[in-house]
Amino acid sequence: MEEESKTNTANALKGEYTEKIKIVHSSIKEHLNPNYRKQYNIRRFIACVLVFLFLRYMQSTDSPSIIDTASIFPLIWAVIAFLFWHYSYWRFQGGIIDTFSRNIIYFGSIWSLVWKIIVQNIVIQLWIALIAPISGIKTWRKAVKHNKILFVENNKNDEWN
Repeated sequence: MEEESKTNTANALKGEYTEKIKIVHSSIKEHLNPNYRKQYNIRRFIACVLVFLFLRYMQSTDSPSIIDTASIFPLIWAVIAFLFWHYSYWRFQGGIIDTFSRNIIYFGSIWSLVWKIIVQNIVIQLWIALIAPISGIKTWRKAVKHNKILFVENNKNDEWN
């Protein structure tokens, strides 16, 4: 009798947490414009995989395996970065780093220019994914607070200023 009540209580708590997670996940999706949410998925996936590998191999472990107990923190960070990547990218647009990287003047041959542009974009995407769990969550909370739906235009208009 007592075990049944404990089981029922545990199932009720599990159901409450599941519902809360579903509500948060739907809130994350609903504060993004549907067209914006569908964009950049390949970029987001690759950046989050690179962040996982970067964080995983920055740790000093003797195990060469990707999947290990040392992979728990990098995996959680990469999953959260994947969820909030669009918010972090939205925040990055028009910022100091974005403006600086777009205004760099390149000198050299055409291949060195191409190489610098490719490396620059990879580093920027890695940076966006690396800070997504922090800046993405802050931006999402701000969007929820102001009840705004975020989108990206070619000429970014910041609705909050």
